[in-house]
Amino acid sequence: MNTGRASSGKAFIVSVIWNWAGVGVSLFTGFLLSPYLIRKLGPEGYGIWALSFALVEYYLLFDLGFRAATVKFVAHYWTLGDTGKVGEIINTSLLYAAAAAAMVFSIVWLAAPMIQRQFQVSAGYRESFQTLLLLVTGGWCLGMVFNLFGASLEAVRRYDMTSRVAIVTTGVRAFGTVGVLALGYGLVQVGVVVVISQITGFLLNYRNFRRIFHEQRVRPREASWAALREMSRFGLHSFLGSASFQILNQSTPLFIGHYQPAREVGIFTLPLRLLQYTADFIGRIGLVTNSTAAALEAKKESEVIPKLATFTNRYCLVVFMPLAVLLWTHGGEFFRLWVGEEVGRASAALLPVLLAGYMLAVVGQFSSSMLLIGLGKHQRYARGMAVEAAVMLALTPPVIVHYGLMGAAWMVSGLMILNRGLFVSWLMSRITKMTLPRYLDGIYRRPLLAALPALALSYGLKGSLLPGRRMVEIFALGIVLGLFYYGVAFFYCLEPEHRVLVLSAARQRWNRIRTKGDSGLAAGVTR
Repeated sequence: MNTGRASSGKAFIVSVIWNWAGVGVSLFTGFLLSPYLIRKLGPEGYGIWALSFALVEYYLLFDLGFRAATVKFVAHYWTLGDTGKVGEIINTSLLYAAAAAAMVFSIVWLAAPMIQRQFQVSAGYRESFQTLLLLVTGGWCLGMVFNLFGASLEAVRRYDMTSRVAIVTTGVRAFGTVGVLALGYGLVQVGVVVVISQITGFLLNYRNFRRIFHEQRVRPREASWAALREMSRFGLHSFLGSASFQILNQSTPLFIGHYQPAREVGIFTLPLRLLQYTADFIGRIGLVTNSTAAALEAKKESEVIPKLATFTNRYCLVVFMPLAVLLWTHGGEFFRLWVGEEVGRASAALLPVLLAGYMLAVVGQFSSSMLLIGLGKHQRYARGMAVEAAVMLALTPPVIVHYGLMGAAWMVSGLMILNRGLFVSWLMSRITKMTLPRYLDGIYRRPLLAALPALALSYGLKGSLLPGRRMVEIFALGIVLGLFYYGVAFFYCLEPEHRVLVLSAARQRWNRIRTKGDSGLAAGVTR
């Protein structure tokens, strides 16, 4: 049993590392592309770009939780070795996704002119906005079907495959975007590049699916009403949570685009996307937690859940904390150097408010939400997300009208702390049979206390050696803070058995490098 758990723990860590690799490449290219897009498209063009993708994200409402159900049930039946049920689940989800995608594209095709009139887009951009919307809608509809092959790979924890595909897709998108903008093209051509990169990823994921699920065939006749009902029962609550999540992520930019000029969407979206992407990078631990929890539940090994919940959330915070400290002390300098004085100053003003919410509620509890879904105990979580979304929809219009972007930032951050920070923690404390103070203490106390000396160091360097006048100083400070904080966290935040695991892995890696070096030296001497 111990050997099995050690192997499972190693697979968990490998899966997380591959997830980080994929998202890390996306984060890096996004960091490089954003200022280039703003410079080439202009503030309004960039705002329309952000607005288009905010609209498209709403299409996930038509998913109805089937992607999450696919991950859950493929992981469950794969663990039990029931390949027949695996095929039934996959074909049922594909059939539903194809029907939903066809319906979505038809609706948007007919309603595109009406949608365009709901936003403050200048006359010169209206035709481009409408064409871009149809392009990215088509890419999303293809993805609704083909992403289920990637979901099946995630269910069996082949994140190495999905992450490699994500890296290739990001590379195609990044180089293609730079190329068409350098040649003088605009929004529509960049949208074509995005769709081409998506199709590349879809085909690669399908090829990988065929390699792992070689016994399965895409046959609509293998779909069943029984599988549809089983997935619908699970997916209903997943859909409520995911739909609410999309509303929470996208509604504020859409309301800003309705009540204010399109350029304001870009100003609000920049810090929001930076935090979303970095939180997604850290949250890849949570995505692995989802399929891991489903496998543990299938094998009736629930005694591992309390430690899995506490440690994965704590270590997510540990990984995120040096960046949080850097953005807190040097966020203004970073944004002005990154995207220019005009947009950077306005975006940086929103950063501290949004940063607090994402650190405490999203990064600190992302694994909790994935655990609840993986265990099939996410009903109250879904209702909590729905309440948060409903309150946000009610408050956002008057807040934007009376208090502008800063009021919207305070509202977004406050609501996520109340729901995804405190309410989700309460739900997990009940499942893990821990008191709420003990559960919160196990996650937050050590990472936050370890951040205090790093915060003091960052402020000290800001007033002396690294004030942040150049981007190289920001990066240098980030390296210093990372080394300092992770050094403290290694001894203060990691559990003793995890320190031993890290040291053992480092020792084995060093021995392999040294062995290869000695072998190469001996071969050279022999020759």
